[in-house]
Amino acid sequence: MLRFFIIFLLSSSLSFSIFASSEAPFKVDLTAEQAKQLAHLIWENEGKQKIEHLTAWNRGEDFPSLGLGHFIWYPTIEKGPFKEQFPQLLTFMSENGIELPEWLTSAQVAPWQSREEFYNAFYDPQLTELRELLNDNLAIQVRFIVIRLEKAIPMILANSTEQERVTLTKHLKRLATPEAIFTLLDYVNFKGEGVNEKETYQGQGWGLKQVLLAMPEYYENPLRSFGLVADEMLTRRVKNAPRDEFRWLKGWRARVHGYQKLNIK
Repeated sequence: MLRFFIIFLLSSSLSFSIFASSEAPFKVDLTAEQAKQLAHLIWENEGKQKIEHLTAWNRGEDFPSLGLGHFIWYPTIEKGPFKEQFPQLLTFMSENGIELPEWLTSAQVAPWQSREEFYNAFYDPQLTELRELLNDNLAIQVRFIVIRLEKAIPMILANSTEQERVTLTKHLKRLATPEAIFTLLDYVNFKGEGVNEKETYQGQGWGLKQVLLAMPEYYENPLRSFGLVADEMLTRRVKNAPRDEFRWLKGWRARVHGYQKLNIK
C-alpha cells in the first residue's frame, strides 16, 4: 500500500512537503519559542491560561479533562466514545523521566466518580498536586500533542480512499505555513483525527479528516477556509448529538475562527 508522510520543518523557517514512502517518518520540529507559543495557544483555548483549569470537569460530560490539552480520563473501566489520552500522557511523562506521585501511577481509572465529587475534592492534596505537576511540565505536554499530529496525518491518509487522499494532500499542501501547522496541531488535539468510527454522531464525524475533505476546491485564505469548514463540522455535530451540546458551540466557533489571527514567530 502506498504510504504518505509529511515533514514539517520549524526552525528558522518552515517548509511543507509530501512524499510517497514506506519508511520515512512524519516529523514536526518546533523551536523553543514556537513550542512556548503552541503551549500558550492551546492553554488559552482550553483553559484561559489559568492553573485551576488544568484540572476541569465540564458540565454534561462523563469524565474530567486534565492538563494543557484537556486530555480525557474516564472514571470507569468501560470507556466512552471519545479518545482517552490522559493515561497515555502519564506513561509518556514517566518514560521521559518525570516522577509521578504513587496515587497517579497506581490508578486504573480517574479517582473521581462524578463531577460533584471532583469539585468537592478540587483543593484537596491530590488535585492540588496534579495541577502543580501539570503546570511544571507544560513542555512535555506540548511534545505529546505534537506526537499525536505526527501520527495523525499518516493515519488519516491510510484510512482514506485514493480520491480522498488526493483531496487531503491538496489541502495539506495549502496548509504549509507555521500558522497552518499550529492550526492542525490545535485542531487534532481539540477534536481528533476523524478516523475513529466511535467518534461520530449519526455516522458523521467532526475531526481533522472531515474538515480537510469538506474544504472548498478554491479559496484565497487557507486558515479562514479551514475555520469556516470546521465551524460547519462542529455545528453539524451539535445538530446530530444525542444530547444537548449547544452550550459549547459558541466557544468552539471562537476557537476555530481564531486560527486566521495566528502570528507564529
